[in-house]
Amino acid sequence: MTTDTSLPLRGSCECGACSFEVHTSPKARFRCHCLICQAFNGKPFADVVAVRGKDVVLKNAGNISFKKYRPPPNFNRGLCRACGKPVVEVAGFGRFKVMFIPASNFESAARLPPVRFDMFYHRRVRDTPDSVPKYSGYFASELAVGKLIVSGL
Repeated sequence: MTTDTSLPLRGSCECGACSFEVHTSPKARFRCHCLICQAFNGKPFADVVAVRGKDVVLKNAGNISFKKYRPPPNFNRGLCRACGKPVVEVAGFGRFKVMFIPASNFESAARLPPVRFDMFYHRRVRDTPDSVPKYSGYFASELAVGKLIVSGL
């Protein structure tokens, strides 16, 4: 665990019924334009911060309703039971668990890393006009996020 004095990072779902603390500086942030992320987030894409599961403390986890939207590889995607908004997505298990938290759920976006890439860009609803890499297609997108997870989380 890091000794960064700006930690933990805190946040919650839209209504505040589900909150969390992140006890390490996040290393990765990306936008996913897949159809599942669009539906789950109710937005054109998911802007998420990836963090090792062991570094996240979910408060009031009983208020989160988890669901898998497709067969493996799959995430448990958690919605707040009170407001119905995304709280966290969980992939993996045990010490290999990674959590993807919507950037908008954090108290301070200024303390988050910059977006590193867009994935499933061929499914985009609107363009993201910036210079970050854009990955289209299933395999290219999965490879991009896989490399990200292996390289630094």
